[in-house]
Amino acid sequence: MLLAALLPAQIVGTLAVAAPSATRNPNWAELAATAKLGIALPSAPHTLVLWNFAGAGFDRLARQNGGALETGLEAWISLARRPALSFGPLLILEAAVGRRFGEGLHGYTAVGIGAGWSWGSWVPFVEYRRRAGFHATSPVDHQIVVGVHYILFG
Repeated sequence: MLLAALLPAQIVGTLAVAAPSATRNPNWAELAATAKLGIALPSAPHTLVLWNFAGAGFDRLARQNGGALETGLEAWISLARRPALSFGPLLILEAAVGRRFGEGLHGYTAVGIGAGWSWGSWVPFVEYRRRAGFHATSPVDHQIVVGVHYILFG
């Protein structure tokens, strides 16, 4: 972490909670909590690409508790030339691959699309996310994610 702080890149921490977007469970017993640590890759105008190199989460899927580790890419697209610290709206796109430990979804891919708002170092966001297992018989998890990105360094 100290080495990352010395680099001329942005380090971003993320905390999020998710609920199923389509469910027959009236008790909301299929919730998820996630924490991620990412580093900004060299940016282009109006786009910031993050590599979320360390993601960990706890979820309840199909009434089964489990934990997940994942890595992926995330893009922030903005009308401002520099999306981070822009104090404006963001389109957020995500693609990830991970491993869930517990019953059900083992190896998975995740894709998401959402919107956020840059308020200095804080970026609150809402996202639709779909996790699907590598195997055809694995359950598919559709989530509405609410969270915040925070620019730790850079």
